[in-house]
Amino acid sequence: MLSSISWQHYIAAIIILSVTYYGYVVLRYYQKEISTLFNHKQDAMALFSNVQTGPYQVMGNAKLDDGVTITESQDLVFSESLEDHPAEGTTVIADIIPSQELAVEAGNLIDAFKEIDNKPEFINLLRILIGSYKRYKDEIDLPVTLNRVVELSKEKLMFPIALTDLQDNWA
Repeated sequence: MLSSISWQHYIAAIIILSVTYYGYVVLRYYQKEISTLFNHKQDAMALFSNVQTGPYQVMGNAKLDDGVTITESQDLVFSESLEDHPAEGTTVIADIIPSQELAVEAGNLIDAFKEIDNKPEFINLLRILIGSYKRYKDEIDLPVTLNRVVELSKEKLMFPIALTDLQDNWA
């Protein structure tokens, strides 16, 4: 029986069934829209009466945190410019002597190794620290600074540090 149906008949049958089905769906569920489409008495906006015409707000306004205010840019107050020469008694970072800075940073490293018993790692890190101050070679009195570091390490570290452990990387 199926061999007697040609492809042209099959495609025509599918098209007729599809048009019939979709025609029924359109007439059944879109009666109002079709009647307004053919009835030009209503304007185009009535066609889409379900759609909200005004602005639609998805989120509310942002709420500011407690203590936060909004200020206009012209009302912002900036600090006054600083003098070129600061007043006496004020600390300027550029006035810190590199040898003191090296001693302070070595002290911080010693404090970090208070409870760690790893002498080779400490020596390597201290050599890296000392090496980073090579650019201040002329300003730093290295033997005095290293003696201060060795004395500080005797008080705080679990392992002994000798001056010879630190001196070979400055040359």
